[in-house]
Amino acid sequence: MGNVCSSGQKKKKKDKDSASEQSDDSPPYEEADKNEAQPSNDAKDYNEKRAPLADVEALPETTQTNDSNGNQQQQQQQQQQTSLPKSNATEKESNSNSTTQGAQAPGDASSGSPGMGNLSMLQGKPPPGRKIERDKKIVIYILADNSTEYKKHKRVIYSLYKHFKSKCQSKGFDFIIADVHDSEALSKEAGATAMTTSLEQQANGNVKKDFSRLQEVKRWTQTPLEAQGGHEEAANCLCEITRHATDAYIIPVLFLGSTLGTPMLPLTIESQDFTSVLSAASDAEKSLLEKWYTIDNSYQPMCHRLYTQQIDPYSTEVNDELNELLAVLLRLFSDDVKDSYLTTVVEQEINNTVLISQELAKRCIWIQTGAHYSRAPENATQLELEVLRRITRIYAELKNQLCEKNLIRMLPTMNILDDELSSVIESLLDKSLAGIFEEHLQKSIPYNTLGVDRVLLEELQLIGHYSKLLAQNSANFDIMNDVKRYIRDGTSQPLVVSGARGSGKSVLVSKIMENVHRWKPEAQLVLRYANLSARSSDITSLLGSIANQMSVLETGQQCQVPHILEAYAGVIKAILGRQQRFFVLIIDGLDELQRDAALDWLPLQLGSCGKLILTVSEREDEEGESDSFDMLAALAQLGIPQRCFLRLRQFTERQWHDILSSGGGDFYAANGALKLPDDWKSLHGKTPYHAKSLWWLAWLGHVAQPISEIGDISSKILQVLETKFAADQVELMLLIVRLSPWGIRESDCLGVFQKITQLEAQVVFKIWSKFCWLMGPMLLNLKNIRIADRSFGRAVLSRYAQKQWLVHEALRDYFDRQESEFKGSAGVKTYNYQKYLKLPYHHFCAVIEDKPAPHKIDILFNCFYFTDLQWIANKVHATGPAHLMHDILHAEWLAGSEGSTGYVHINFLKQFLVRYLHELSYDGQQFYTLMKYYLKTRFKDDESLKDDEKIRSWWEYTNELEFAFLEILNADLDAKDDEANAAESNATPAVRGYDVLMNLPQPGCYVASLCTERAEICIWDVKNCCRIRELQGIQQPTAMCPVGNYEAAVLCRREIRVINLDEGKFKVTLKGVMNQKMPYFGLHDQNHLVCLSRNRMYVNLMNLESGDCVTTFKAGEDRFLNSLLVSGDGRILVCGDETQKPFPLLVWHLSQRKLLYDLRIPHHDFVTSLSAITHEGSYVCVVAKELNEPTTPNFIVVYDLQSGTLFKKWKPSCNTVSLAISQLNACVIAGLEDAKILIWDLVTGNCKCTLIGHNAPVTYLKLDPLGKVLLSFDKEGRDSAIRLWELNTAKSLAVYKPPAKISTCEILPNGAYVVLALVDRNDLLTLALKNYGGSSANALEDDCVTLYGNPDNQHKVFNLSN
Repeated sequence: MGNVCSSGQKKKKKDKDSASEQSDDSPPYEEADKNEAQPSNDAKDYNEKRAPLADVEALPETTQTNDSNGNQQQQQQQQQQTSLPKSNATEKESNSNSTTQGAQAPGDASSGSPGMGNLSMLQGKPPPGRKIERDKKIVIYILADNSTEYKKHKRVIYSLYKHFKSKCQSKGFDFIIADVHDSEALSKEAGATAMTTSLEQQANGNVKKDFSRLQEVKRWTQTPLEAQGGHEEAANCLCEITRHATDAYIIPVLFLGSTLGTPMLPLTIESQDFTSVLSAASDAEKSLLEKWYTIDNSYQPMCHRLYTQQIDPYSTEVNDELNELLAVLLRLFSDDVKDSYLTTVVEQEINNTVLISQELAKRCIWIQTGAHYSRAPENATQLELEVLRRITRIYAELKNQLCEKNLIRMLPTMNILDDELSSVIESLLDKSLAGIFEEHLQKSIPYNTLGVDRVLLEELQLIGHYSKLLAQNSANFDIMNDVKRYIRDGTSQPLVVSGARGSGKSVLVSKIMENVHRWKPEAQLVLRYANLSARSSDITSLLGSIANQMSVLETGQQCQVPHILEAYAGVIKAILGRQQRFFVLIIDGLDELQRDAALDWLPLQLGSCGKLILTVSEREDEEGESDSFDMLAALAQLGIPQRCFLRLRQFTERQWHDILSSGGGDFYAANGALKLPDDWKSLHGKTPYHAKSLWWLAWLGHVAQPISEIGDISSKILQVLETKFAADQVELMLLIVRLSPWGIRESDCLGVFQKITQLEAQVVFKIWSKFCWLMGPMLLNLKNIRIADRSFGRAVLSRYAQKQWLVHEALRDYFDRQESEFKGSAGVKTYNYQKYLKLPYHHFCAVIEDKPAPHKIDILFNCFYFTDLQWIANKVHATGPAHLMHDILHAEWLAGSEGSTGYVHINFLKQFLVRYLHELSYDGQQFYTLMKYYLKTRFKDDESLKDDEKIRSWWEYTNELEFAFLEILNADLDAKDDEANAAESNATPAVRGYDVLMNLPQPGCYVASLCTERAEICIWDVKNCCRIRELQGIQQPTAMCPVGNYEAAVLCRREIRVINLDEGKFKVTLKGVMNQKMPYFGLHDQNHLVCLSRNRMYVNLMNLESGDCVTTFKAGEDRFLNSLLVSGDGRILVCGDETQKPFPLLVWHLSQRKLLYDLRIPHHDFVTSLSAITHEGSYVCVVAKELNEPTTPNFIVVYDLQSGTLFKKWKPSCNTVSLAISQLNACVIAGLEDAKILIWDLVTGNCKCTLIGHNAPVTYLKLDPLGKVLLSFDKEGRDSAIRLWELNTAKSLAVYKPPAKISTCEILPNGAYVVLALVDRNDLLTLALKNYGGSSANALEDDCVTLYGNPDNQHKVFNLSN
């Protein structure tokens, strides 16, 4: 936030107010200046004074210690390599507000290895290190002086805005152009400040710098210290850079020609430098210097500060004096001192971006305009020489750091057209964006979460990020030892922490997060902040989120219960009851979520392995809210003992005095020089929020404000802000941010503000940038921009209440005009997340306004967002079902006591979400599958639902869909199993479920199921979901292979028997027994099959009519085979041999009865369990692994079996865990450990595409018999959903997450039907793929009419035990 740059020079002197931005990978903590007042930083002593109010915004490390030895400079030079910007917790000890952070205490949770990833996040450990992951936000930051020559070049960049914005939107990124400079708007726009006279103009004679036109008097004085004396633009720019550096990807665009803009008068000069200047000055110069620079003892080491108050009243004499002062300093300073003190805005920007961060230097685009003189003209003035020296130095540094490819030279002689410049800049920015998209993907939550819902992990990431920002604040931590004692002792009741609003309860909770694993290493922390996101905005969702996290920690699986309070409370109580883990549950702000005494869900007995901490705000009587509910009283009535109630007290007199003396926090660059008036220190009501507000007010430069009552402070600050902008601007900006639930993206905020004010985009950005700077620690950048303190948010609403409906309408209209979908590259569509998220909310608020009337409620519940099924489906797909549920709850809350009673469709929708919230949360693509099934089952129970026109229209809509989706054909997924349960509860429970499903080859849609333990084979009519044959008493059937139309070779124990499935008869038993561990066999033709012999040394070709062995294929002496793969047409046989090293593959031609090839790769083994062969045996693909480097990922090889040569070899970045090959599409499909599916082109050898959707390793791939549709899932059930993909387009056709784990599944030709066998269910679950396949689907429909075998045998049960 400083005003003096840090360039790469070895400088010795620094301006005291400046805080040069640090290198991106600076050490985590800087040592504080030894002479500064140091409060005790002992974690145990909570009574010591605290410096509360570090910035809530996480800034990069801008506040370094400035010592006279120039350490800062050397550090920066050592740290030119970049990693990621850290959040700003540079703890100057004078502002160290953390009770535990000091100097990275040993055993700090941040030392947890990032490799632990999801697990440490699930255990509630603070994010490792101090780095905060960046959001999806890209900022083009323009570095330039205020010369008019750049105007037309900037126009080119603005002309590309729409193109890049849509590109970013399609990837879910926010995109803005940050330009705080504008020479033209200066005179018009009071908000912009800069010195327009360029150095060249000054040098061409006696053009004076006109301080009056630039700076209204109060801008010299009533601004933050680092912005006084004409430094406002510099301070604003550096704040802007700092603000984006933590949470966005910055692409700097530098305009630099032959000028640097005007040097500014230094705000502070170190006393030793000042003394040396005085000693060289004449008497007149001395008196001038002493008049304008007065000593400031509050800084260590001491410095002289520009006495800005003297400009008031302004006169031309003052202006002349200031010009003279600048000339004197130019004359008397030596070169290296000038570099420290007489910088310009653009130099500071360069030093704070590209010269300290390799990442920014790599992305920076330099547009070099104007000629660069290497020699000064003969009659050059001192000023010209100085400009030349500085520019030469900067050019040299930039050429060292910046990439030559990103330099655009535009000499005055060149006549470059806008279009040419535009296309060059566009291609450079395109490359940068592609790199950023890729980088962000690498850093975000991986696709493979082992089945844990991404929604839960994103929620936990947000909580960790928020806690980290909160922990930079402070409160009165006297009760921290009581909390520590509670977590360690045997108390089994909940702990309730109460305090006034603004007393720092959330900060206390963030400190508990930092410490809990130190107090109790085995603790699993489950923390939620009320209203942080949609999943913590109502008590049911919040408990659901907690139950899911606890369930994942205990069992690895999420809980699958309906979305109702009682169900989640039951899960939480059951997990606490089992006492397998030590859980610490924290709910911050319970009273924000619950307004009644229905606290049955609260576990009152936590046992020895559970702790529950609730924070509650105390009621404030003066508000006169008669209907406000007293949560504390309700909790007290539950019988929680009095010792479990703790109160977060206000600061003591001593703490309050200390905090107002030295507690400004890192945010304020001029912290040490800020002095708060003594009468502020005697105010009553000493909460951290008030202290933070007083510091903020002082920083804004308004220390003279009389404050009699501490409650007035928020409105005082709002008045101060209003004076700094044109009418209504502050009001609008604050309301736009405050009225957006969970914050608003920056580009949306700018768009709405521009729409209301009708100003130009650049002017709007400048106002907004200044607003963000002056709002300081009161704005929070947490994915979106939010107001940091609830108390301040309340003050904003109460002061500007009359305008809020107007802002709701403006927000509604802004989002309503946006596209609902963005088209990305290759025609991929993505939903406009922000529109689906925000639009209904603002529409509801705009409809109801200040009070609900019956006609308004009617409009509310019958509006488009609750009645149009396509909007509802898209909303669920875009944002997840939790946000749709939030829309319903919010609408009910707005409607008041009536709620949605009487609106059948609203209740129907709510019940649908309660039933299927988990499935839809996994993937919204299932919406129509589940909605159609739910409509069908509800109509069966209650015919009258069809009378409701909304629900009837939904039913009609689901019957007219034109895109592919899965329809559940079973009448009821739960009913039959319940009957079976009832029957079994009396007898011994039978084994349920199936081990194998197999497509049957005859016309029609039939599959065979096989259950080993029940000794049965069933034939199923897929279309009608029913058994049509049941063959019982077959000894241990474990595998089968259909033969002809109605026969099958079945492996029974270790024998192969041929069974007629239609007649239910044994036909023949093949001679010989199979190997017990590897009983592999496959069909050669309708009369023969091949099987691995008992000793695995050869393969037998068996006759299916007689049961005799026809011939034997022998591998050789003492060679043991470990796999058997037969091509679809039965001609080619491939076996793996595990005896020889490296493992070979043996390939036989079955028709010619000869060994074709013995294939092997030196130093590699084949993993033959992962192999696949094309239908006519032309290619075989198999996974191989290196023998010498067992840790490297395995890879895929493809052999051409016509020539016996290695055809292709692919090395994915991680292990392949499943494999398939498609002759039709000439591709190999690989399921990977990282949850992706790769499709490799057999012809070109390239990876055609990556299929993304699963969240666990894809261990099962199956192509339909025609080879067009791919079915994928995880056999281990971590990701319990199946997915269907169209192979030639790589399009996701459908997703379905069944109600139980899948034991096996089968896909019919063209993917027309998918049959699932679920664990412990005796009915198969049948899904039809609708609207896919065209004529081939119709042909299959016709086939389905064909009956299976002999009509007389329909639904018969055969017993083959005899």
